[in-house]
Amino acid sequence: MRKNNERGIALFMSLIILLLLSALAITLVFMSNTDTAVNTNFKNGQRLYFGAKGGMEEARIRLVQSAGAASIIAPACPTGVTSCLTAVPVVPDANNHGILYIRGGSNPAAVQPWVMGTVYTDDELCHDGYNLAGQTPHSADVHCADVPAGGNWYAVTNSTLPFAGTNAAMPYQWARVSLKLNGSVDNGKYVVDPARAAATPICWDGSNEFALPAASVDCRKINNRPANPVYLIAALSANPLTSSRRLVQSEVALAPTPPFPYGMFATGTGCNALQLGGGATTDSYTTAGGGTYSTTKTNTGGDVGSNGNVYLNGSSTLIGGAIGVPTATTGACPGSGLTISGGAGFLPPTTQNKLLAAGPYLFPTPPAPVPAPPTTTYKITSNASLVPGSYGNIQVSAGATVTISPGTYNLNSLSLGGNAVINVNPPGAVVFNVAGAGQTTVFDTEGGTLTNTSGVANNFLVNYAGTGQIKLSGGTSTYVTVNAPNAAVEIKGGSDLYGAVIGATITNLGGVAFHYDKNTSLAPQSNAYYSLIAARDIQY
Repeated sequence: MRKNNERGIALFMSLIILLLLSALAITLVFMSNTDTAVNTNFKNGQRLYFGAKGGMEEARIRLVQSAGAASIIAPACPTGVTSCLTAVPVVPDANNHGILYIRGGSNPAAVQPWVMGTVYTDDELCHDGYNLAGQTPHSADVHCADVPAGGNWYAVTNSTLPFAGTNAAMPYQWARVSLKLNGSVDNGKYVVDPARAAATPICWDGSNEFALPAASVDCRKINNRPANPVYLIAALSANPLTSSRRLVQSEVALAPTPPFPYGMFATGTGCNALQLGGGATTDSYTTAGGGTYSTTKTNTGGDVGSNGNVYLNGSSTLIGGAIGVPTATTGACPGSGLTISGGAGFLPPTTQNKLLAAGPYLFPTPPAPVPAPPTTTYKITSNASLVPGSYGNIQVSAGATVTISPGTYNLNSLSLGGNAVINVNPPGAVVFNVAGAGQTTVFDTEGGTLTNTSGVANNFLVNYAGTGQIKLSGGTSTYVTVNAPNAAVEIKGGSDLYGAVIGATITNLGGVAFHYDKNTSLAPQSNAYYSLIAARDIQY
């Protein structure tokens, strides 16, 4: 009887175990499916996120202004429009086409951010403070309920990235570029200056954002504060099949270069901060409006100055312009702003060629290269070419010619051997951001030549923030702007030098004829990549 009572227990236990195993298997399958779905969603989200960042970066790159490059920001202004994003930065309104859309994706023609109710709709625009006709502002984290009325508030161009307009295109659908206003972040929730109106444009001085002063109409034309406008970039990445979207936003601006009120200016306050001798001369010309030295040369306007003392030596050392110093007296230093010996002086006197009281001037230190360049030696022993990028200590051997493409170069130092040449080809804008880590002489062209065939000094900009030494020599095509307010600048060689120079001290005792390009007095365009000031991942 006892054995009969246990009959079937093995089957029962087997069924229980099978049930448990089945439940475990179902659980594992469910967990696996869940993980797969989570991973798929995460992968899709990341793909859309980086696609949107790609659109943002295309917009940032296309904002770069450089001579000889293809048009950058937008197509030509529409018929009847005199101001759009290609010209002067404008506060967008219903008629000025002040907002640019760069359309991407596999079918750019289908991307219409200005149409409500599609996966491509720009439902973030209402937060950016433009108050465009027909659109209702909304608080943060709420999709825009409508789009602006009409079609004259925006301009359109298409992506130029590889594979744009094909099935292999990046998933970003559009990138929007417009001027940043004081109330552009979350419709005024985070303003730059609480004391100013929300519609005030925002400027960038290389360190801080600030509202455009009431007396100014353009960030690039503010007295005594070099600045550039800040642009707001938004970029949408979307999957039309799943309607999933990702939106990012950034604020970008060019780090400004200071205006050059003098052809040569020494920021140092000591004696002989600026020294000219050996037959050195100055005059001026302008490349504004396509001018050249031969067509616009004048024996006035070749102004030099110092926050300290200017020393002139030698009977053939003549200034074709004004000398600006804080103390406009001639005599021994200290005590006088100008010291003269050996018969030096001004070119035939005019009302412009004279000593005058001016300054002191404060020039902002240019930002250090980002990222910092390497400090390893990069030797070039024969003819070679360089493209924009990051380099260490570039050493060019005697007789070698280095052809460089237009763009931005972050380098630790540069030195040219005898008759070595740096040649810009094709002609265009070049920026050398010099770090100078561990180097005494950070930029030395004394043995060679910088050749800038564009003839525009603003198209070859050398930025250096440190206190090292810069050695320059001239040439028939040496058009250059040197922005090194803390450096000791030495000019040698006896050849002509065209452009403008700022240094802590400047010495030109070798008889170099210096020709001031007055176009630099408007603050040369930096032509570098736009600095990323802020970035946001908009999660709604």
